[in-house]
Amino acid sequence: MNPMTMRGLSLAAVVAVWTAMALGCSLAAGGGIPGLQRTLAGTISGVVWAIVAHAVSRALGGQDLVLALVLGGAAFGMVLQARVPVLSFTAGAFAGAGVAMGLRAVTMQGGVRVAIALAIGAVLGLAAERLPQLVASRRM
Repeated sequence: MNPMTMRGLSLAAVVAVWTAMALGCSLAAGGGIPGLQRTLAGTISGVVWAIVAHAVSRALGGQDLVLALVLGGAAFGMVLQARVPVLSFTAGAFAGAGVAMGLRAVTMQGGVRVAIALAIGAVLGLAAERLPQLVASRRM
């Protein structure tokens, strides 16, 4: 197998893991359309917090101490945003930030890619919740 194929397969495996995590977040947020909304808003806000934290850390010198302080501030912001009802799923925000940092999404383009993978997972969570009901209603 050539190196480019290996890179593609490994990236596909990583994206599948993060998508599965977003599926779990969707179910943990309460399910249904409200759970989907909270999951999307929470995980995407976490991605934004991670990108902003990285940018601020780099702007302030990028030292380990600075990074720790900036990430602490981002964590405080993720907890504080729970006062907004649609952003109340704090675990989703931390999951989104963790995925963004794990995939090293440090630009807006990388953040959009992570957000798309998380959104697909959240929609799959809604489908996983609705599909058994649909199949059960068609049985005679």
